[in-house]
Amino acid sequence: MIRVLIADDHALLSESLQFMLQQYGDIEVVGIAADGREAVDMCMELKPDVVLLDIKMPNCDGLLATEIVKASCPQMKVIILTTFEERENISAAIQKGADGYILKGVTPGALVLAIKCVVAGFCVFNTSVRDILRAEMANPPRQETEPKSVFKPEDIRIIELISDGRNNKEIAEIMNYSEGTIKNRISRMLEMIGAKDRTQLVLYALKNSLL
Repeated sequence: MIRVLIADDHALLSESLQFMLQQYGDIEVVGIAADGREAVDMCMELKPDVVLLDIKMPNCDGLLATEIVKASCPQMKVIILTTFEERENISAAIQKGADGYILKGVTPGALVLAIKCVVAGFCVFNTSVRDILRAEMANPPRQETEPKSVFKPEDIRIIELISDGRNNKEIAEIMNYSEGTIKNRISRMLEMIGAKDRTQLVLYALKNSLL
């Protein structure tokens, strides 16, 4: 028997879900919570196998409830059951440990199958949710790098000497490195910022206030 807890602030939906799920002989609804805080408390008390959590709930939303439940009972399965399919909510739910993200338009049979899948150790997502995740993985948000974290102090010193018109041999003598080391470090810096030559390297440093 799979023991399920339902958490949603819409009583009619919760009661409908309870009635529907209990038509299947191998699922028992052990409780209904009206908000996130109650859901967490009931999870700790009743220890269900699966929790169906809405996202938008008073006192503690479904994302925070997921985080708390998974931290306290990592073996407990959590399925987000919601109308919201924004990328931010999906990503947050996964990061907080959700085992599934299902939209409320799902058919009863598909929801029961999803519950059984997470109990068996799988993660479950609607096709539309999967497509959003796939698009995010293909085009991850670009993270801006702080200019001053790109180069070490020795690198900036090399750029300073380049801007003074010094060649690799002169820079190596001043910094007590081999000429090959200086050449390699300059090549690495060019690659890091996508610059083609030493002039572009100096211009980058000036533009980002590194010199």
